[in-house]
Amino acid sequence: MNIVRIRILNLVLTFIGAVIFVSLFAYVTFAPNDFDQRTRDFAISKVTDKVDDKIRTIAQSDTADRVSDFAGRISDRLRDRVDDLLDDLDSGVDVFVADVLAAACKLDCERRAEAAKNVRTFYQSSILKHTMALERVQDLVEGKYDDVMDELRFDLRIFSGASALALIFALLLALFKGRAAAHLLPVSIALTGSTIMMAIWYLFGQDWVMTILFNDYWGWAYAVVLGALSFSMIDIAANRARITSHVLNFIGNAIGGAFNFLPC
Repeated sequence: MNIVRIRILNLVLTFIGAVIFVSLFAYVTFAPNDFDQRTRDFAISKVTDKVDDKIRTIAQSDTADRVSDFAGRISDRLRDRVDDLLDDLDSGVDVFVADVLAAACKLDCERRAEAAKNVRTFYQSSILKHTMALERVQDLVEGKYDDVMDELRFDLRIFSGASALALIFALLLALFKGRAAAHLLPVSIALTGSTIMMAIWYLFGQDWVMTILFNDYWGWAYAVVLGALSFSMIDIAANRARITSHVLNFIGNAIGGAFNFLPC
């Protein structure tokens, strides 16, 4: 592939990526309601995990033990049910969380009345009745949901904003550093991976994209990769790609490639 075609490829990849990530940043910032709908299933799963851990901690606390002992004195049958009720939480918390959020009109507001009825029914038949007031449970779920959504918005703004800046930088290099087109191509291709991921999420709403994106290990790995790509672009812009050429030649030699990069 000659240098002109490589340059055109860089321009196309970085332009598309920059447009997608700038749009994504604007979307998260200025369309919160639609963002909530797109992320609802992922958010509910995260809230369910947090609420389930909190509920179990409270249900298995000294307060629950005292309730169990008290129940044993007045009803052996009720005492025997405590462990079973704890186990039943696993199978119903996700639906309960969704109903609490619907009842609070944070999701599916049109079924608010039905959801409120379901919330009370689940509460009355679960261990929660013996450990926490219903209002406290509802406040817990709503508070965790708000925390999760704030975290998602913040993290996605950071991710999209940083990626947009990197792609804009790469686009400028593709425009004004034509001789470095070959050096810039690996950067463009690497950034295109995150662009494709965001396009898949926006077009198809795949929760696995969100799971990958908000995995702590992947997040740090992406930060390291983005930092390395940014360093390479700075090297191309200010140092004629000397360090980048050395790194690419080292990689090429390691894999048996025939290419040879020179400072530009």
